[in-house]
Amino acid sequence: MLLLPAMACENYPDIAGKATVKLGGETLVLDSGDDGKHFVMTGDLWSTACYPEDSSLAMVLQRAHEGDPPITMIRLAVKRTWENGDPAPNVTAELRRELYDGFCDVVATSGSKRHDVEFSAADCELQRGYDGLAAWLVSASFQVKECEDE
Repeated sequence: MLLLPAMACENYPDIAGKATVKLGGETLVLDSGDDGKHFVMTGDLWSTACYPEDSSLAMVLQRAHEGDPPITMIRLAVKRTWENGDPAPNVTAELRRELYDGFCDVVATSGSKRHDVEFSAADCELQRGYDGLAAWLVSASFQVKECEDE
């Protein structure tokens, strides 16, 4: 089973969705299945999380490296700040086993049930930390069931 770092009030909800990133002329995709409509849960292949962070919400979908998928993790946070209050990157993606971060407009809207949340982001640059190599988040859209908001 994959494990994400422990965070306060984190839960492991079912998540469905898809992210598309362009990197060096390639289009990379993280897809939960059935073009982002299939819900996955934490287990052998996937790890999921949704939690409150900096007075807003964040979600993570991580896939095992088995089969060497082009994107193995995406993290979307509506807002994120450093301890001194300065803005921090709110989107992180693991592309080809390298982490890329960016400042993106992430929207989280309530779903049809009380704790269901839809996260989306698009059209923003992500950069690899050690050399600034750029990737482009084309789109990311995820539906989270039972996201803890407290």
